[in-house]
Amino acid sequence: MTPERTVANSPKPAGRPAGHWLAQYATRHAVRRQRRVWSGRVVSWDQHSSAGLTEVTAAALGAANAGPQTWAVDLGCGTGQISLPLALAGAHVLAVDVSSGMIRRLQSEARQRQATTLEALALPIEELVLPPESVDLVISSYALHHLRNADKARLVSAAYGWLRPGGRLIVADMMFGRGGSSRDRAIIGSKVRTLARKGPGGWWRVAKNAARYLLRVQERPVPMATWTAMLTRSGFAQVTATGIVAEAALVTGRKPDQPATPGS
Repeated sequence: MTPERTVANSPKPAGRPAGHWLAQYATRHAVRRQRRVWSGRVVSWDQHSSAGLTEVTAAALGAANAGPQTWAVDLGCGTGQISLPLALAGAHVLAVDVSSGMIRRLQSEARQRQATTLEALALPIEELVLPPESVDLVISSYALHHLRNADKARLVSAAYGWLRPGGRLIVADMMFGRGGSSRDRAIIGSKVRTLARKGPGGWWRVAKNAARYLLRVQERPVPMATWTAMLTRSGFAQVTATGIVAEAALVTGRKPDQPATPGS
């Protein structure tokens, strides 16, 4: 795998609509914020693990079922909760994260654990480009909810192109909407009740999280149905969606062995 970086600040060609450049600006702004936030959390990141996140990691790795013949890409790899187990199982892994600090931590851990089939790259996942049909697995755990919705959709389409026929996309993430379904309302209600019981500090977190979610500043989760629709539109088959714990869910899709024909 030889990733190529797109040039975010390249000169603007003529003929592009204004909305295209506004979208590019919004993506670059989001990338800068991601890099700043995650670079500031490198030291404490491993302490953020919880029983719930452990279940999410286990579900993603179980769905991956990767071995020595697997070429995989881990999007938003952090310090390697997904990448390292895949590499230690023999898979060839390209681990990608916006934070160079996270990547340095992962590289150090990979050397210590002799995970020789792991390659780590500090790059916004919005800018990752891979050769067509070069990998068997594209996987991400608790990272893509930070992307703008348009960037989520573009990434799903790009992943379809990177995958070989029969390859799979696995997304384990925070998945819920703004109260439009009973599942959404149950998740939001549970979070509010849990935080409210913690007193003034919890109340502050309720207000902060509500503002963050409503304004779509940092976390931009979407429901499972939105993810399955994105995968289906991009051409994936055998698309499945399964709840894991609380707001976490797993969506998977497989690239068909043969391209679909019109009317099939």
